[in-house]
Amino acid sequence: MFIAADGDGFRRQFSDGLSQMLSADGLGAFILVLANSLQGDELRQPLLLALEKNFDAMKTAGQGSDDDESVFAILGREGIEDQQCWQHREVGGWELVYNNMRRLRPERLSAQKFDTITQPFDDQRFNFNRSFLKPEIMWQGEWSGHDFRVLYNKFPFAPWHLLIVPDAQAQRPQNLDFETHALIWKLVNAQQHFMPGFGIGYNSLGAGASVNHLHFQGFLRAQALPVESSHWKHRGGRVDYPLKCQAMDSVQQTWEMIDQFHQHNQPYNLLYRPEICYLLPRKPQGAVAAEKWAQGVAWYESCGVFTLADQSLHNALPQQQITQQLALFAHQL
Repeated sequence: MFIAADGDGFRRQFSDGLSQMLSADGLGAFILVLANSLQGDELRQPLLLALEKNFDAMKTAGQGSDDDESVFAILGREGIEDQQCWQHREVGGWELVYNNMRRLRPERLSAQKFDTITQPFDDQRFNFNRSFLKPEIMWQGEWSGHDFRVLYNKFPFAPWHLLIVPDAQAQRPQNLDFETHALIWKLVNAQQHFMPGFGIGYNSLGAGASVNHLHFQGFLRAQALPVESSHWKHRGGRVDYPLKCQAMDSVQQTWEMIDQFHQHNQPYNLLYRPEICYLLPRKPQGAVAAEKWAQGVAWYESCGVFTLADQSLHNALPQQQITQQLALFAHQL
């Protein structure tokens, strides 16, 4: 079993884990729980009172990393009473999500310009084996002969957002190999029977990955992502997607294309859905100037969903501007 026996069990485990985390005496746990609680009332309401009490306690007793202390200093000035749950808006087939907490996340590698999408693992840099991350682990276990570590995303942007690290102790860099690609394909296909709406995203280095430790990003959402719409050419329709996109239904053929990306040092994003994988090669981060409102372009943005921290912009951003932002990153081999 991967995490839970069904979708309801997964959602309960997700919520219960957040509640238990607040007992930890640390700023990082508080920030993570607050950010995740804002996904919607299903998570917000059961946690609201505990968050308010924990917020007051953290003002005098909380300790954390430099990043955590910087984030909490902002929250201390602004308060948490006015932090709103995510707001969603559909704009001509694209999605916008107002998520004010997302602006506070550390950029790490996602802001760097890369000359290569392959770098050796460096245990001196942030990685998912760090001991201080233990409270953020939602589930650990074995699935299909591999050890999985599943963590909460501290600054989530997708619903029921997970960080999925296969065989974490192997200390592999963010460089996909065939065995892991096939494993993730198998996992997404298997979970459709237990957790409908389950999918996984992947960022190569240079394409939004913020940690050089092999990991994937899981989510649970009932509706399809914009990139999955049938009107796009890669889905049999007539409209060109702003990025070069291929939708492939073969594990081997998908890997052959990914291997070409590696050989050409081509940054890319992936979306794994049941029986299909979307491949999105793109210009590397730093090669073009992304609009500040876009907060970077990684797998979720490549798939048509943009997170905004400015509510007025969220309410007014036009379709054409979103399409143009994606098109800036268009690249073909």
